[in-house]
Amino acid sequence: MLEDLFGRPAAPEGSPLILFVCTGNICRSPLAEKLLRERLEQFDPTNRIEVASAGLHAVVGAPMEPEPAAIGERHGGVMAHEARQLTAAIARRASVILTMTKAQRAELSQEFPFALKRTFTLVEFVRLLAEVPDKVAPPSAQNGRTLFDTSLDASRYRGSVVAHPTDDIEDPYRRSAETHERVGERIVTLADELAAQLTGKSGGTAQDAGPPTAR
Repeated sequence: MLEDLFGRPAAPEGSPLILFVCTGNICRSPLAEKLLRERLEQFDPTNRIEVASAGLHAVVGAPMEPEPAAIGERHGGVMAHEARQLTAAIARRASVILTMTKAQRAELSQEFPFALKRTFTLVEFVRLLAEVPDKVAPPSAQNGRTLFDTSLDASRYRGSVVAHPTDDIEDPYRRSAETHERVGERIVTLADELAAQLTGKSGGTAQDAGPPTAR
């Protein structure tokens, strides 16, 4: 436990895993999960990165809400889903954990302190890969660099990027169709960018890592 907090944590067992986390695991995190999985397969069919999601206060067993599911299907994702509660075992299995808001990141790190060094907001992680690529490089089979190495480097240099008030991805649950579309399209853009970064298909510019443009 102390090593997780102050030293180099042990790498999780198994294949590299990206875990998306939101509140109920029925809107934002499953949409990000399905889209990133599809994009990773599209950009590099040989990649070994697994993608999953969970909720801090999950509506356990529930499917995705219709609005984000429709957005995901429109962008090529497979939307079959059952919400699940985040547990210590699930968190320990992840190479990197990506929340939708800074408050969720703080809550997760407080509940599971061992996960502190591998937990970021989605926007924060994309921005780190884009803005300090010399310090936070993507995984590479050629040089033996793993997703967990990328995660730990991102933790080491997280102070290198400037946070914006609009970094949080708002919760669209029980809100208007326009809100769902705005949030959904932002997640689509971020999933595209993250997949490109992780598979070497990106020039290193996070188009939506900063504040969203007005619509």
